[in-house]
Parts: sequence; structure tokens; C-alpha cells
Amino acid sequence: MNDSLAKLLLRRSAAGPEPILSGRDAAPFLGPAFARLLAKGILTELPPASNWPPCAGCTCGFGERPIVEIDGRLVADCPDDASAGTVLDAADLRSFAIAVDRLVAMLAAGTGWLDPPERLAAGVWRLGDLAEGRAVVLVVDLLAFQPSVLLPILRAVPAPPSTTLLVPPGVDADARRPFLDMRYHMVGLLDALHSTELSLQRVRLAPSALGTAGTDRDMMLLTVNVLGVTASFAGAQLRLRPRDCDVLAVLAREAADGQALARQDDLLRALSGGEDRAEPIAVEQLEKSISRIREAMCSAAELPRQQGRNLIVSVTRRGYRLASPPIRVVLA
Repeated sequence: MNDSLAKLLLRRSAAGPEPILSGRDAAPFLGPAFARLLAKGILTELPPASNWPPCAGCTCGFGERPIVEIDGRLVADCPDDASAGTVLDAADLRSFAIAVDRLVAMLAAGTGWLDPPERLAAGVWRLGDLAEGRAVVLVVDLLAFQPSVLLPILRAVPAPPSTTLLVPPGVDADARRPFLDMRYHMVGLLDALHSTELSLQRVRLAPSALGTAGTDRDMMLLTVNVLGVTASFAGAQLRLRPRDCDVLAVLAREAADGQALARQDDLLRALSGGEDRAEPIAVEQLEKSISRIREAMCSAAELPRQQGRNLIVSVTRRGYRLASPPIRVVLA
């Protein structure tokens, strides 16, 4: 099983109750692994398309365009303007329905659970338990990942923190926060997925030594809004002074660009607001700023304060760098 194909199917499955994989998306993965999914009924090929959506910004009033063959080419023909036809290829006519229940069953079996997964509600399955008795619950449907919907369903499983929630792709930090507050351990589904097959890496399903936030990419997500001088970590807003937020923005930019190390001079300049001062900012003031940022990040992620030095690493006489990975940086 190609890992990209597995991730593609799970992303599509999060889109709604009757997910479809388009032929164009499927084309790069056609082969033995794809054929096995067809044979197992996880994918079912639908009848070829005979119509195509209207042109972008179309005002002619036609709901669909017929697909016709013109000069040996497949064309989505515009009844109102022949020059607006869209040239298609054979893959565009194909599409595949995804049987999510069978996909989830294959995922659970590949992970090593002998019993079939228990369907708790639409889009929600209990895959099984880990050796220490921790329940693993998979949420596939994005609409199910909200407290009013999911909490009544979770009454059928052990109370937090003895449950790991596998979070579908597309769930943002604000949607996760209520479950973090209730001490559920959460892991991004795609981050726990095995790299070469449709199975989960068990080692990623239990909380790590860093605490309830763990080290998985979703829980260690740092988002920095540079223009708005705001930032969040592990789904919680960071309470920082404006100049500290400027320092964090420099750290985040370097990590996002792959440079990792933020030079001391650049950090001092950010702490000064980029202004020329009669008395330059002292290195000790930068150290205090870094300490405040570390403390705010530990508080947001519910980590012990001493873990701060593992989040922002000091490089003697050179500067500081975010520990990325495990921290994943998004600049907004």
C-alpha cells in the first residue's frame, strides 16, 4: 500500500458520508495496490461520466456540459460557446466510491487488532485498545469532531485521559481545544499512519514523556500571525508581550524556512523593535524574553516548565532555534 494513496483515501473519507475518489487523483496510483482495494470492495468504480460541470463563472444557465468526442479528443462541450470547451482525458471520466467502513476495517486489521472495529456512530469507530487498556477512537467525519456531537458518542469508551482520539485531517486548533481541556489525548490520523501500508504506528497512539500534549505534529503546532503579532501553540493562544511575540516571529520564520537557527543579532533587533537605540538591548534582556516565550509555550501545551529548554534550544554565542521537529511551524 502506497502511503500517499492511503493518505489520499483518508483525506477523501473526511469530506463526507459518501466520499468519491476522482479518476484524475487516482491515476498516479493505478497498479497492484489499487487493484487489491478494488478486489476487497474498499473502492468501487462508478459508471464513466457523461457530463461535466459548467464553465467557471458561467452565466448561460446550462447546469452541465455534455462530454463529446471532437477530432479524437474528449471535450466538455459548452452549448453556448464552442471555444469554451474543456479538453479531458480518459482518467477524467473515471471515479471511485470509497467504502469507508471497509477502509477502517482494513486500517484496524493492519494495525494488529484481531476484532473488527466497533462503529460508535456515523464516521466514528473504536478501533481497539492498546496493551495498557487505552481505547483508540477514530473520527473520520469532520462534522463529527465537535463537542455537541462527539461527547455523547464517547460515553461508550473509557473516560479521559484513557482514550486516544485519532483526529481527521482538516480539524483546526480551535476545534481540538475543548477535547484537550477535557484531557483527551489526540493524535493526527495522518501523522500516526504507517509510511508504507494502511496501518497505524502504535508507538504514536499513547501519550509521550512530554506530557498530555505529546510530541505528535498536531499537538506541537506553532502558528504565528506575524502581522497581527499573535501566536498559538498546541491549540492555545500564547500570552506574550508584543516584543516577545516579535522575537518568536523571528524564531518561527527561520524554522519555517528550514534555516532553524535564529541569529542573536536578529533576535536583539526584533526585541528592540528594529529601532536604533542609544543603549542597545542587552543579551540578558533577550534571555529573559526567551524565558517568557518558553514559559508561555509550556503553559499552552500543559508541559512541565523545565521542558521549555527542549522547545527553544540555546546555541552558545550564536542564537536560538525552535526544536522543529517536533514543533511544526505555520506562518499566518
